[in-house]
Amino acid sequence: MVVLNFTLTPEAAAKVHDLLVCLGKFSDTVAIEARRKSFTFTALNSSKSAYAAVGLDAKQFFTSYECIPSHGGPEGRFTCSMYMKALLSVFKGRLYDPLGRDGAIDRCEVTVQDRADQTECRFIVRMVCNQGVIKTYKLTYEAVDVMHALFDLNVAKNRWSMHAAAMKEYVEYFGTKTEMLDIFAGEEGRAVFKSYTEKITNGHEILKHPLVTAVAVNTSDFEDFNVQTGLHIIISVKDFKAIVLHADTLKTSLKAYYSRPTRPLQLSYGSDGLLCKFTLMTSGDYNASTASTPAPQVLSRQASRAESASNERPENGNTGSEMPPPNEPASRRSARRRNPGSKKPSSPRRERPDSETLFVQQDDEDSRWEPLDYNNEEETLGWDASAEHDAAVFPTFRDTARGSQIGTEDSVEALAPTQRISQIKGLW
Repeated sequence: MVVLNFTLTPEAAAKVHDLLVCLGKFSDTVAIEARRKSFTFTALNSSKSAYAAVGLDAKQFFTSYECIPSHGGPEGRFTCSMYMKALLSVFKGRLYDPLGRDGAIDRCEVTVQDRADQTECRFIVRMVCNQGVIKTYKLTYEAVDVMHALFDLNVAKNRWSMHAAAMKEYVEYFGTKTEMLDIFAGEEGRAVFKSYTEKITNGHEILKHPLVTAVAVNTSDFEDFNVQTGLHIIISVKDFKAIVLHADTLKTSLKAYYSRPTRPLQLSYGSDGLLCKFTLMTSGDYNASTASTPAPQVLSRQASRAESASNERPENGNTGSEMPPPNEPASRRSARRRNPGSKKPSSPRRERPDSETLFVQQDDEDSRWEPLDYNNEEETLGWDASAEHDAAVFPTFRDTARGSQIGTEDSVEALAPTQRISQIKGLW
């Protein structure tokens, strides 16, 4: 049987309401992890792209705190999960009123009922009001295993810090329909926060109109700014807004840690025994300086042909750095014998030891890839699936029961088939 009892002041109860509102923008459920010296609220969104953890210190945040897990010894813990709306119905917005008017509370007492003689496990919250009125709420919870996201601060070399009140002013400029936030470190001593949404089209219909809002901030306005120049990091605008608005309620500074795009980004802040850490999935790219990168050279066809002709391979064979191209097919050799004048003469070729191979090497660099009857002025590609045209002009192939016949009906060079063309899938 677990023992969990703690008491909150009106100010602390109001902070619990604010953090639940923030976590409610990430998930419909909230997980609770209670240890002997700490109490943590966690939330994970449905796409598992954002994780939030709000830790409460047992000595600073609570008036009284007692947690004895049923197992695990000194390092044991009690974990459960509840619906966010159920907790928000208990921790309402007007729990703390400095004037002491009706509705304000004197203290909040929380107890976990986990006994074998009870029918159901309950999370019991008692609101003791100033007028002697006690409001009791009994919430049902579910036992779950709470997982935490790991983040290595030693790897996150890019860091910046700014007061939440100043960041809130910049966030208000972001459009309500924007989806993504690009945080960019410029070269002119400025950091750019650009919120945008991409245009989505369906045929001729535009489903979303593009909207971009960019806010440039001088790096001197940051409390600390150490970010690699030219680095783009992209996160969700909705998540960033929820975090900034909650950080502003604590009147504290917001700190960001990240390494590079596609790696997690962590936003953290806290005060008075409350520590918030949000780990977000990122995307983006790094635009490095292109000054040292040579521009690609664009060569004309004549220049490339001249360059390839000048780079002759050694006569002793390949050097190992170049893969030889495929040799000439047998169909081209038979067509060349039928039309000796259709191909300009080329340099003598070197015979391979295997004279029966389907491919032979050629020394001319360009002729290896040129189609039959190649012409510099016009290149054509013919395809004849019916084999009803003049075969002397357009050599064709047909799939027959005897094999593949290449050439004309009068001059046929039979080639033993290895597989029927109709059985080949994925090529046509």
